[in-house]
Amino acid sequence: MSDSLTEIINRELKKFYFKNFRRRGKSLKTLELIKECYFDQFNFFIDEIDKIFIQSRDMKSEKIIESLLNFKKNEGCNKIIMKALIDELSNFNSAFKLNLVDHKYLFEFDED
Repeated sequence: MSDSLTEIINRELKKFYFKNFRRRGKSLKTLELIKECYFDQFNFFIDEIDKIFIQSRDMKSEKIIESLLNFKKNEGCNKIIMKALIDELSNFNSAFKLNLVDHKYLFEFDED
């Protein structure tokens, strides 16, 4: 996984979690809890993406798309993360081709 993808995940998850902090009561305990959630989710994303990359070597495109669809369901995932992940996956595995018209649902998120 590239540093660029890691940085995008880092930035987007920070935005997601600290946006949630603004919606809650402003206390140090709440901030610490949200930071902990952010770090846990960041580590989870990195682990899951590593698994997708490793498995993609032996998977057909349909299975990779299924893995991406499952990943999309994770809290904090958004269009920016998904686009960066798919771009990197396409570079990593030249056999993986994604028809954006047929798979646009991978980029549809409920956004505020």
